[in-house]
Amino acid sequence: MPSPAEIIAARLNRDSEDYELKQELEYKNVDDAVSTTSSTRASTPSITDESAFPALGMKSSNGSGAGAGAGAASTHATTNWGPTMKSPKGVDPASLPSNDPARQAANVKKSTFYPKMRAHQPSVQEAFSLDIEDQLNVSRPEFVKILTFVMQETKTSIECTNSQHTKKRTFLITGKPEEVKSAKRLVVKKLTKPISIKFTVPAALRSRIIGQGGKNLKPIIAANEVKIEIGEEEHDAKNENVSTKNDEDSNFVNNKEQEDDEEEEEEDDDDDIFSKTIQITIDGDVEGAKRAKSQILAIVKEETKNLSTKVSLDERVKPFAITELKSLVDKYSDLDFSIPDYKSSRTSLLIVGERESVLEAKSDVKAALEKLSKKITVEEVPIPQTKHQFLPIADVLEKCNVLIQLPKDGEQNVKFVGEKKNIKLAQDEARKVTSQYKVEVLDMSKAHKGNLKHVRAVAVLLNKTGAFKEIAQTNDVTIHVPHAKELQGESSTTSSIPIQIVSKSGDDKIKAARKAIVTQVNKITPEQTKVIDDIDAFFQGKIEETIKDVAKAENVQYVILGTTITLFSAQQKQDEEADDFDDFETADVDQGAFDKINTALTDLRQLAAKLTSESLKASQKEIQVVFGPKGTTLKSILASVEPQTVTVKFNENLINIHGIDSSVVQVKKEIEAVLAEAKEYPDGYSSTVQVPASVVSRLIGRNGANLNALRDEFGVKIDVPLLANGNVASSASHGKDDGEKVEITVKGVKKNVEEAKANISASAKKWADETLVRLRIEHQYHRRMIGAQGVYINRLQDKYHVKIRFPSADSSSSAQSTFADAPKSKDEVTIKGPSKMVAKAEEELKELYKFEQENGYKETIRIPSKAISRVIGKAGATINDIADGTGVEYKFKRDNAASEEKDGFVEVELTGSKSALKEAKAKIQEIIADVENFVVETVKVDPKYHRDLVGPYGSVMKHIITQAGGDNLPRQKYNRLMSIPNEGSGSDEVVCQGDKAIVEKIVQAIEKIVEEKKATISEDYELAKEKHRFIIGPGGSTRSEIEREFKVQLSIPKREDESIVVKIKGLPENIEKAKLKITELTKDKETKNGKKNKSNGESKEKEAVEVEN
Repeated sequence: MPSPAEIIAARLNRDSEDYELKQELEYKNVDDAVSTTSSTRASTPSITDESAFPALGMKSSNGSGAGAGAGAASTHATTNWGPTMKSPKGVDPASLPSNDPARQAANVKKSTFYPKMRAHQPSVQEAFSLDIEDQLNVSRPEFVKILTFVMQETKTSIECTNSQHTKKRTFLITGKPEEVKSAKRLVVKKLTKPISIKFTVPAALRSRIIGQGGKNLKPIIAANEVKIEIGEEEHDAKNENVSTKNDEDSNFVNNKEQEDDEEEEEEDDDDDIFSKTIQITIDGDVEGAKRAKSQILAIVKEETKNLSTKVSLDERVKPFAITELKSLVDKYSDLDFSIPDYKSSRTSLLIVGERESVLEAKSDVKAALEKLSKKITVEEVPIPQTKHQFLPIADVLEKCNVLIQLPKDGEQNVKFVGEKKNIKLAQDEARKVTSQYKVEVLDMSKAHKGNLKHVRAVAVLLNKTGAFKEIAQTNDVTIHVPHAKELQGESSTTSSIPIQIVSKSGDDKIKAARKAIVTQVNKITPEQTKVIDDIDAFFQGKIEETIKDVAKAENVQYVILGTTITLFSAQQKQDEEADDFDDFETADVDQGAFDKINTALTDLRQLAAKLTSESLKASQKEIQVVFGPKGTTLKSILASVEPQTVTVKFNENLINIHGIDSSVVQVKKEIEAVLAEAKEYPDGYSSTVQVPASVVSRLIGRNGANLNALRDEFGVKIDVPLLANGNVASSASHGKDDGEKVEITVKGVKKNVEEAKANISASAKKWADETLVRLRIEHQYHRRMIGAQGVYINRLQDKYHVKIRFPSADSSSSAQSTFADAPKSKDEVTIKGPSKMVAKAEEELKELYKFEQENGYKETIRIPSKAISRVIGKAGATINDIADGTGVEYKFKRDNAASEEKDGFVEVELTGSKSALKEAKAKIQEIIADVENFVVETVKVDPKYHRDLVGPYGSVMKHIITQAGGDNLPRQKYNRLMSIPNEGSGSDEVVCQGDKAIVEKIVQAIEKIVEEKKATISEDYELAKEKHRFIIGPGGSTRSEIEREFKVQLSIPKREDESIVVKIKGLPENIEKAKLKITELTKDKETKNGKKNKSNGESKEKEAVEVEN
């Protein structure tokens, strides 16, 4: 018969719970705080049997009640008495005496405690069982002590029972949800045996399980209170053989590199992600370990729901795979296929997608490729080598599905690969294309009487200077020249120097190009060159940097082939083209320039005297040690001396060192030290370096980038505790303080290890000194502080070697949180870097901020649409002048042309200091006022009056403009105020443009003058000839005074003219006034002094007439 706790557990685990059972459990204590049942299934009494479960303090209903009651009292010594005692099942508290403690307790519980608990302290119940094999063997007192501790610690109620048949121990915990959860964890932890669960997962998912910086593994460890060990990759038999074969070097070769190489070799085997696994060990209590395992497997399941698989491609099949598999690609449209073309070096195709679909597609792909392989045939065709370059390989493959393969070393014929039915068509297509080209080979080796050494240098020179390219472009041909490496030095076995001339245009083009090449080659004779070949080959890499500056200064060209340097003087143009290489003339040579370059090489000759060589005997294992993983150890050794001062080469059992004596000695010493360390540490040298915990993430880098770079640079294995073995339990739930150190292990060659440690320590020191400062700077100043294309901020960053970040333009984007030092708000700027530099950058940034605050005032001006072009000026000249002159910045808001046209104005935002804004605004407003007040008035004036408007030497026009107030305007504006048609033009329009007030005054003046001219009359006034002089006056002054005063014109007859009529022209009233004045001036003016006065008068009259004339 099941125990009470088991019954409760079964009911609680159902989808729908029984309400009555909950009521029963709420007011009934199934047993004491801890009760155990050890009776057999047959003898187990019902919990409703009062004889088996008597109510304490009550009389038994049968004769054995007293005894039973006594037995119960002695057995259940832990029963709680007093007001907190629960009423037994089947006894109505109301039937008990009023002073009975059970009745009082029942009344208290029903009336006081439980309603409050339901209202304010909701409780839950959870039941679970522990298997016998998982339980610790503890004594009853210890068991009771444990549960009592758990109940006190978590403030819960725990009931427990044992099953005789299943041997399970079932617990029922009641309390608040969080307390129940904690109580269960404590019960399981204290009453179960620690277990160790081991299981395997795909090796490729190791980093995914751990997460960046342990972010995936830490929560699992913290939540389940377990320790997790993540092992290394389990190698299969093939891998073990590889490791055994390379056992000598296993201490010096990074395991990761071996794995990568093996994966490349086993393309078809690594498509199953489960083929290579690692073991995970979880240590902890039963429940925690199982839960941690399920959480890890959930990550594995998520990561393996998709599969990436490879299918190897035979070289013959690969060119046709794309075409052949097109139908399968369409069929599996939900998968991604990566199929290499014939040019690719890849020998496998890749299929990525949902696991089951990928495996199905892989099977179909293999079947299709196997079927295709049986159809492929190969035919060889002899084609001249000069035509190989014209074979349309890509076109033929696309049109005919046939691949053309050029012959490899030692082969003669071109291969056509494909289905037999398509090969004939492919050959015809190839022949059609190659027949279009004509090729002529010009052998330069015949030039200069077969001087091969010189001709090789000439060929390289002409190619280097672009002479061949120029000839090809001029003659519409293609010229192919042997590469410099093919012509290299004395070791070159080339007895000919073929220059291929290719053309589709006919023989004439080829002949013209041939003549041009011959001419160029003939121009450069051996006598025009200087050959230097006494420089040691060791310094070959230093020759060019030694002579290039001198050669440029002396206008000398040079070619370096191996250890031979050929100097060429500046070439003179040769007017006549030559047909043969023998037709050439010798030109003058500047030997002084050659001598200067030769002298520049003296230092290299002197260094050659210090060259020496050393040899060290070494086994293949020792050579591997010196070379190091990917050459890292050798690179480190060579770094201890000056660059290009020593070389190290490896033979079968020798290490040869050649170079400058001092460098050779140093390198030899370093190599011997490395070999000694290898013997001292046969299993590899291991050392540790401590870094602050705060910089570990920086050391690892994003996706391990920094750590991998260090491994590659120094050829060492670096183990970071948080990443390498998964032991992050100690730090999973507790933050690391600033003083905590993390110990990093570095393994490999001792020299490399020490250098890697030094690098890590230096980087850690630098990162530990890094500080982050957050400044509050309002976002409206950001753009100006950053500058155009970041000019100001980049200058600060480069100056102080810090990183300054401004908020992203899109504040809602995830870019805000990409970096730890990213601003947290739109009004925040961050500075990150070395503390001293950050302080300096912060100070300067604050100064810039202060400046922008003082000069960052903004004001928006509305500019009428008709004035915008005037404000901007030609190519922005006007607005730029205003900005430069006042120190403001401007920004036109012209985003919406329709709105601009509708509103009739454009807004411009000015930014700067208050005074600058005021000045700039005044200048812009001035322009706006000019535009708004600008008018154009046209006055029709009879051409006969135009002279009257101009006046003598433009005096009238100047007077009109001055009186109108326009005399101080710029010349351009001044000239437009009054435009009078040229004489003879026939136009009667006088145009006035400018400020409205000025133009109005000018128009009024013009109209007034014209009106006056129209009202003007002419009258004759007779005046004796001898009196004319009285109205002329000295220098015509009297006449001018009359004309000015009375606004008339006087026409006085000349002295030789006998007429005595003076014509007066003007307004009638003015004429009358002028006549009265003339009368007054000439009245009673007689000559009294006789002849002399007459003579004087005649003289004066003569003078007056002359002035008039």
